Amino acid sequence: MTQRSRLRALLFCLLVVAAAALSLLPHFKDSAELVRMRNALLMDFVDTPSFDWKPQATPADFVLERAAPSPQFSARVQALGLERLPGDWERAVAIGRHLLQNRANQATMGQAIQSDLEQTYALILGEGKGYCADFSDVFDAMALAAGLKVRTWAFSFEGFGGRGHIFNEVWDERRGRWLMIDVANNFFPLDEAGQPMSGLEFRERVRLGADDTATRPVEPRALQGFADPAAAARYYRRGLHQWYMWWGNAVYTYDDALLVHLLGPLSRSLEQLGAIAQGVHPRIRVLAEPDNRGMVEKMRALRVHLLAVLGVSVAACLAAAVLGLGYVRAARTAARRR
Repeated sequence: MTQRSRLRALLFCLLVVAAAALSLLPHFKDSAELVRMRNALLMDFVDTPSFDWKPQATPADFVLERAAPSPQFSARVQALGLERLPGDWERAVAIGRHLLQNRANQATMGQAIQSDLEQTYALILGEGKGYCADFSDVFDAMALAAGLKVRTWAFSFEGFGGRGHIFNEVWDERRGRWLMIDVANNFFPLDEAGQPMSGLEFRERVRLGADDTATRPVEPRALQGFADPAAAARYYRRGLHQWYMWWGNAVYTYDDALLVHLLGPLSRSLEQLGAIAQGVHPRIRVLAEPDNRGMVEKMRALRVHLLAVLGVSVAACLAAAVLGLGYVRAARTAARRR
Protein backbone atom coordinates (compact mmCIF):
# COMPACT_ATOMS: atom_id res chain seq x y z
CA MET A 1 0.00 0.00 0.00
CA THR A 2 1.47 3.35 -1.04
CA GLN A 3 1.83 6.29 1.32
CA ARG A 4 -0.65 8.25 -0.75
CA SER A 5 -3.17 5.43 -0.43
CA ARG A 6 -2.62 5.32 3.33
CA LEU A 7 -3.25 9.05 3.62
CA ARG A 8 -6.43 8.81 1.59
CA ALA A 9 -7.68 5.91 3.69
CA LEU A 10 -6.78 7.78 6.88
CA LEU A 11 -8.68 10.84 5.69
CA PHE A 12 -11.66 8.66 4.81
CA CYS A 13 -11.68 7.17 8.34
CA LEU A 14 -11.61 10.64 9.87
CA LEU A 15 -14.47 11.74 7.61
CA VAL A 16 -16.48 8.69 8.71
CA VAL A 17 -16.00 9.63 12.37
CA ALA A 18 -16.97 13.25 11.63
CA ALA A 19 -20.08 12.17 9.71
CA ALA A 20 -21.13 9.84 12.51
CA ALA A 21 -20.72 12.62 15.07
CA LEU A 22 -22.61 15.11 12.89
CA SER A 23 -25.56 12.71 12.65
CA LEU A 24 -26.07 13.29 16.39
CA LEU A 25 -25.74 17.06 16.16
CA PRO A 26 -29.49 17.74 16.73
CA HIS A 27 -29.19 16.02 20.11
CA PHE A 28 -26.41 18.33 21.27
CA LYS A 29 -28.50 21.50 21.11
CA ASP A 30 -29.26 21.50 24.86
CA SER A 31 -28.93 19.47 28.04
CA ALA A 32 -32.43 18.01 27.68
CA GLU A 33 -31.37 16.29 24.45
CA LEU A 34 -28.24 14.94 26.13
CA VAL A 35 -30.50 13.41 28.77
CA ARG A 36 -32.66 11.90 26.01
CA MET A 37 -29.58 10.15 24.60
CA ARG A 38 -28.63 8.94 28.07
CA ASN A 39 -32.13 7.63 28.65
CA ALA A 40 -32.11 5.82 25.29
CA LEU A 41 -28.97 3.97 26.34
CA LEU A 42 -30.42 3.08 29.75
CA MET A 43 -33.99 2.19 28.78
CA ASP A 44 -35.10 -1.44 29.16
CA PHE A 45 -37.69 -2.23 26.51
CA VAL A 46 -40.00 -4.50 28.52
CA ASP A 47 -43.51 -4.96 27.15
CA THR A 48 -45.32 -5.58 30.45
CA PRO A 49 -43.19 -4.33 33.33
CA SER A 50 -44.53 -4.80 36.85
CA PHE A 51 -44.27 -2.12 39.50
CA ASP A 52 -46.50 -3.60 42.21
CA TRP A 53 -43.73 -5.67 43.78
CA LYS A 54 -42.93 -5.60 47.48
CA PRO A 55 -39.41 -5.30 48.92
CA GLN A 56 -39.35 -8.98 49.89
CA ALA A 57 -40.01 -9.81 46.22
CA THR A 58 -37.77 -7.19 44.62
CA PRO A 59 -37.09 -8.05 40.95
CA ALA A 60 -33.76 -9.78 40.54
CA ASP A 61 -32.49 -7.12 38.11
CA PHE A 62 -33.42 -4.15 40.32
CA VAL A 63 -30.04 -2.94 41.59
CA LEU A 64 -30.31 -2.68 45.36
CA GLU A 65 -27.67 -0.76 47.29
CA ARG A 66 -25.22 -3.27 48.76
CA ALA A 67 -22.61 -0.79 49.94
CA ALA A 68 -22.68 0.50 53.48
CA PRO A 69 -23.91 4.07 54.00
CA SER A 70 -21.18 6.63 54.42
CA PRO A 71 -20.21 7.45 58.02
CA GLN A 72 -21.36 11.04 57.46
CA PHE A 73 -24.88 10.10 56.42
CA SER A 74 -25.12 7.45 59.14
CA ALA A 75 -24.23 10.08 61.71
CA ARG A 76 -26.79 12.54 60.33
CA VAL A 77 -29.54 9.96 60.46
CA GLN A 78 -28.60 8.97 63.99
CA ALA A 79 -28.73 12.61 65.06
CA LEU A 80 -32.34 12.85 63.85
CA GLY A 81 -33.43 10.24 66.38
CA LEU A 82 -35.56 8.40 63.83
CA GLU A 83 -35.71 5.27 65.96
CA ARG A 84 -38.10 7.10 68.30
CA LEU A 85 -40.67 7.52 65.52
CA PRO A 86 -43.47 4.95 65.15
CA GLY A 87 -42.95 3.79 61.57
CA ASP A 88 -41.24 3.96 58.20
CA TRP A 89 -43.45 6.70 56.80
CA GLU A 90 -42.93 8.96 59.80
CA ARG A 91 -39.17 8.47 59.44
CA ALA A 92 -39.32 9.31 55.75
CA VAL A 93 -41.24 12.54 56.42
CA ALA A 94 -38.74 13.46 59.14
CA ILE A 95 -35.89 13.08 56.63
CA GLY A 96 -37.78 15.28 54.18
CA ARG A 97 -38.32 17.94 56.83
CA HIS A 98 -34.66 17.85 57.69
CA LEU A 99 -33.70 18.49 54.05
CA LEU A 100 -36.22 21.33 53.69
CA GLN A 101 -35.55 23.12 56.97
CA ASN A 102 -33.58 25.96 55.36
CA ARG A 103 -35.50 26.38 52.11
CA ALA A 104 -36.83 29.88 52.57
CA ASN A 105 -35.26 31.76 49.65
CA GLN A 106 -37.20 31.83 46.38
CA ALA A 107 -34.03 32.85 44.53
CA THR A 108 -32.14 29.64 45.35
CA MET A 109 -35.11 27.25 45.34
CA GLY A 110 -34.79 24.76 42.50
CA GLN A 111 -31.22 25.66 41.58
CA ALA A 112 -29.47 22.53 40.31
CA ILE A 113 -26.43 21.35 42.27
CA GLN A 114 -25.51 18.16 40.37
CA SER A 115 -22.59 17.17 42.53
CA ASP A 116 -21.65 14.27 44.79
CA LEU A 117 -23.81 13.36 47.77
CA GLU A 118 -21.76 15.30 50.32
CA GLN A 119 -21.64 18.55 48.35
CA THR A 120 -25.29 18.25 47.39
CA TYR A 121 -26.34 17.71 50.99
CA ALA A 122 -24.25 20.67 52.13
CA LEU A 123 -25.81 23.05 49.60
CA ILE A 124 -29.36 21.82 50.24
CA LEU A 125 -28.98 22.37 53.96
CA GLY A 126 -26.72 25.41 53.85
CA GLU A 127 -28.18 27.48 51.02
CA GLY A 128 -31.59 25.96 50.28
CA LYS A 129 -30.49 25.00 46.77
CA GLY A 130 -31.31 21.82 44.88
CA TYR A 131 -33.57 20.66 42.08
CA CYS A 132 -35.59 17.45 42.04
CA ALA A 133 -32.76 15.01 41.27
CA ASP A 134 -30.57 16.55 43.98
CA PHE A 135 -33.27 16.07 46.60
CA SER A 136 -34.10 12.58 45.34
CA ASP A 137 -30.50 11.34 45.56
CA VAL A 138 -29.83 12.80 49.00
CA PHE A 139 -33.20 11.60 50.30
CA ASP A 140 -32.34 8.08 49.11
CA ALA A 141 -28.93 8.30 50.79
CA MET A 142 -30.44 9.29 54.13
CA ALA A 143 -33.35 6.85 53.85
CA LEU A 144 -31.01 3.94 53.12
CA ALA A 145 -28.83 4.96 56.05
CA ALA A 146 -31.99 4.83 58.19
CA GLY A 147 -32.78 1.31 56.98
CA LEU A 148 -35.75 2.35 54.82
CA LYS A 149 -36.62 0.74 51.50
CA VAL A 150 -36.81 3.25 48.67
CA ARG A 151 -37.35 3.48 44.95
CA THR A 152 -37.56 6.41 42.54
CA TRP A 153 -40.08 7.46 39.90
CA ALA A 154 -39.53 10.04 37.17
CA PHE A 155 -41.45 11.45 34.26
CA SER A 156 -40.65 13.60 31.25
CA PHE A 157 -42.59 16.29 29.46
CA GLU A 158 -41.22 15.75 25.95
CA GLY A 159 -40.50 12.24 24.78
CA PHE A 160 -38.36 10.97 27.68
CA GLY A 161 -35.94 13.87 27.44
CA GLY A 162 -34.40 15.92 30.21
CA ARG A 163 -37.30 18.20 31.06
CA GLY A 164 -39.42 16.53 33.70
CA HIS A 165 -39.42 15.55 37.34
CA ILE A 166 -38.26 12.89 39.79
CA PHE A 167 -39.58 11.88 43.22
CA ASN A 168 -39.29 9.08 45.76
CA GLU A 169 -41.38 6.28 47.18
CA VAL A 170 -40.81 4.66 50.57
CA TRP A 171 -42.06 1.25 51.64
CA ASP A 172 -44.15 1.52 54.79
CA GLU A 173 -44.10 -1.84 56.56
CA ARG A 174 -47.08 -1.08 58.77
CA ARG A 175 -49.32 -0.19 55.84
CA GLY A 176 -47.74 -2.73 53.50
CA ARG A 177 -47.54 -0.19 50.66
CA TRP A 178 -45.25 2.10 48.75
CA LEU A 179 -45.90 5.74 49.66
CA MET A 180 -45.02 8.78 47.58
CA ILE A 181 -43.04 11.76 48.84
CA ASP A 182 -42.03 14.68 46.60
CA VAL A 183 -39.43 16.43 48.73
CA ALA A 184 -38.30 18.85 46.01
CA ASN A 185 -41.85 20.22 45.70
CA ASN A 186 -42.51 19.83 49.44
CA PHE A 187 -45.69 17.77 49.30
CA PHE A 188 -47.26 14.33 49.41
CA PRO A 189 -50.81 13.42 48.31
CA LEU A 190 -53.55 12.09 50.60
CA ASP A 191 -56.58 9.91 49.96
CA GLU A 192 -60.10 10.58 51.25
CA ALA A 193 -59.20 9.08 54.63
CA GLY A 194 -56.24 11.45 54.97
CA GLN A 195 -53.72 8.67 54.37
CA PRO A 196 -50.65 8.99 52.12
CA MET A 197 -50.81 7.18 48.78
CA SER A 198 -48.43 5.67 46.27
CA GLY A 199 -47.15 7.40 43.17
CA LEU A 200 -49.28 5.21 40.90
CA GLU A 201 -52.40 5.94 42.96
CA PHE A 202 -51.77 9.66 42.63
CA ARG A 203 -51.09 9.26 38.92
CA GLU A 204 -54.41 7.47 38.43
CA ARG A 205 -56.28 10.34 40.06
CA VAL A 206 -54.43 12.80 37.86
CA ARG A 207 -55.26 10.68 34.81
CA LEU A 208 -58.95 10.76 35.69
CA GLY A 209 -58.85 14.55 35.81
CA ALA A 210 -59.03 15.02 39.56
CA ASP A 211 -57.52 18.36 40.55
CA ASP A 212 -58.73 18.28 44.12
CA THR A 213 -56.61 15.46 45.57
CA ALA A 214 -55.59 16.65 49.02
CA THR A 215 -51.91 17.31 49.61
CA ARG A 216 -49.84 18.05 52.67
CA PRO A 217 -46.48 19.82 52.90
CA VAL A 218 -43.53 17.76 54.03
CA GLU A 219 -42.22 20.77 55.94
CA PRO A 220 -44.94 23.43 56.48
CA ARG A 221 -42.40 26.18 57.21
CA ALA A 222 -40.50 25.71 53.94
CA LEU A 223 -41.34 27.09 50.51
CA GLN A 224 -43.68 24.86 48.54
CA GLY A 225 -43.47 23.94 44.88
CA PHE A 226 -47.18 24.42 44.15
CA ALA A 227 -49.68 27.04 45.18
CA ASP A 228 -52.46 24.47 45.63
CA PRO A 229 -53.37 20.82 44.88
CA ALA A 230 -54.74 21.74 41.47
CA ALA A 231 -51.37 23.16 40.43
CA ALA A 232 -49.65 19.94 41.52
CA ALA A 233 -52.14 17.86 39.52
CA ARG A 234 -51.65 19.99 36.40
CA TYR A 235 -47.89 19.68 36.66
CA TYR A 236 -47.99 15.90 37.02
CA ARG A 237 -50.54 15.63 34.20
CA ARG A 238 -48.04 17.17 31.78
CA GLY A 239 -45.88 14.07 32.09
CA LEU A 240 -48.72 11.57 32.51
CA HIS A 241 -47.68 9.27 29.65
CA GLN A 242 -43.93 9.39 30.22
CA TRP A 243 -43.48 7.81 33.63
CA TYR A 244 -40.55 5.52 34.29
CA MET A 245 -38.80 4.03 37.30
CA TRP A 246 -35.09 4.16 37.96
CA TRP A 247 -34.33 0.45 38.24
CA GLY A 248 -32.08 0.62 41.27
CA ASN A 249 -31.30 2.65 44.38
CA ALA A 250 -27.51 2.22 44.72
CA VAL A 251 -26.70 5.90 45.27
CA TYR A 252 -23.61 5.20 47.40
CA THR A 253 -22.17 2.79 44.83
CA TYR A 254 -22.69 5.38 42.10
CA ASP A 255 -21.14 8.13 44.24
CA ASP A 256 -18.02 6.03 44.96
CA ALA A 257 -17.44 4.87 41.37
CA LEU A 258 -14.02 5.70 39.93
CA LEU A 259 -15.22 7.15 36.61
CA VAL A 260 -17.85 9.24 38.41
CA HIS A 261 -15.09 10.77 40.55
CA LEU A 262 -12.81 11.38 37.58
CA LEU A 263 -15.39 12.80 35.16
CA GLY A 264 -17.79 14.52 37.55
CA PRO A 265 -15.69 17.71 37.93
CA LEU A 266 -15.56 18.04 34.13
CA SER A 267 -19.19 17.58 33.15
CA ARG A 268 -22.40 16.03 34.47
CA SER A 269 -22.95 14.37 31.09
CA LEU A 270 -19.43 12.89 31.07
CA GLU A 271 -19.95 11.73 34.65
CA GLN A 272 -23.10 9.86 33.71
CA LEU A 273 -21.48 8.43 30.60
CA GLY A 274 -18.67 7.17 32.81
CA ALA A 275 -21.20 5.66 35.22
CA ILE A 276 -22.86 3.85 32.31
CA ALA A 277 -19.49 2.56 31.11
CA GLN A 278 -18.60 1.36 34.62
CA GLY A 279 -22.01 -0.28 35.04
CA VAL A 280 -23.11 1.70 38.11
CA HIS A 281 -25.83 3.85 36.53
CA PRO A 282 -29.35 2.50 37.17
CA ARG A 283 -31.37 1.51 34.15
CA ILE A 284 -34.85 2.77 33.22
CA ARG A 285 -38.08 0.79 33.24
CA VAL A 286 -40.93 2.59 31.44
CA LEU A 287 -44.54 2.46 32.60
CA ALA A 288 -45.72 1.13 29.24
CA GLU A 289 -49.11 2.09 27.85
CA PRO A 290 -50.64 2.63 24.39
CA ASP A 291 -50.20 6.41 24.65
CA ASN A 292 -46.41 6.20 24.94
CA ARG A 293 -45.74 3.34 22.51
CA GLY A 294 -44.66 5.72 19.76
CA MET A 295 -42.31 7.62 22.07
CA VAL A 296 -40.77 4.38 23.31
CA GLU A 297 -40.17 3.22 19.72
CA LYS A 298 -38.42 6.52 18.98
CA MET A 299 -36.18 5.91 21.99
CA ARG A 300 -35.44 2.41 20.72
CA ALA A 301 -34.48 3.87 17.33
CA LEU A 302 -32.30 6.48 19.03
CA ARG A 303 -30.45 3.78 20.93
CA VAL A 304 -29.81 1.85 17.70
CA HIS A 305 -28.52 5.10 16.19
CA LEU A 306 -26.23 5.75 19.18
CA LEU A 307 -24.82 2.24 19.18
CA ALA A 308 -24.30 2.37 15.42
CA VAL A 309 -22.42 5.67 15.74
CA LEU A 310 -20.31 4.21 18.54
CA GLY A 311 -19.52 1.06 16.59
CA VAL A 312 -18.67 2.87 13.36
CA SER A 313 -16.58 5.46 15.20
CA VAL A 314 -14.59 2.86 17.12
CA ALA A 315 -13.95 0.84 13.96
CA ALA A 316 -12.93 3.95 12.03
CA CYS A 317 -10.63 5.13 14.82
CA LEU A 318 -8.96 1.74 15.03
CA ALA A 319 -8.49 1.68 11.27
CA ALA A 320 -7.10 5.22 11.39
CA ALA A 321 -4.65 4.20 14.12
CA VAL A 322 -3.43 1.22 12.07
CA LEU A 323 -3.11 3.34 8.94
CA GLY A 324 -1.32 6.10 10.82
CA LEU A 325 1.11 3.63 12.36
CA GLY A 326 1.73 2.09 8.94
CA TYR A 327 2.36 5.51 7.45
CA VAL A 328 4.92 6.41 10.14
CA ARG A 329 6.73 3.08 9.83
CA ALA A 330 6.85 3.34 6.06
CA ALA A 331 8.17 6.90 6.30
CA ARG A 332 10.92 5.81 8.73
CA THR A 333 11.91 2.89 6.52
CA ALA A 334 12.13 5.17 3.50
CA ALA A 335 14.26 7.64 5.46
CA ARG A 336 16.74 4.94 6.51
CA ARG A 337 17.19 3.85 2.88
CA ARG A 338 18.17 7.30 1.76
